[in-house]
Amino acid sequence: MNINKYPLNIIIYKTEEMIYFSQLDVFHILERALRRSELPLYYTQGFNSKVKISFEKALKLGIKGRIKTTFYFTEKISFAQLKAKLSSQLPKGLKLIEII
Repeated sequence: MNINKYPLNIIIYKTEEMIYFSQLDVFHILERALRRSELPLYYTQGFNSKVKISFEKALKLGIKGRIKTTFYFTEKISFAQLKAKLSSQLPKGLKLIEII
């Protein structure tokens, strides 16, 4: 089964208590938030499929800053749609800033 994937490159800002979470923790938080947002997500292929998310660089623990990330969807969505549905699902300290 061949499903098209549509990447959306965004910047997430990590602040407050979220600075004490590792990159792997942030990945799991984003994965859960994306699933709850009911957006058309693209999943990895294989036996244990996961939501397809890519990070450019990891932030060190205890550092606040920007995380460049790519979310993949099965259909085109706008940044406004993503922000409207995902912002309410994210914990305090993670904010969607802009599209790249």
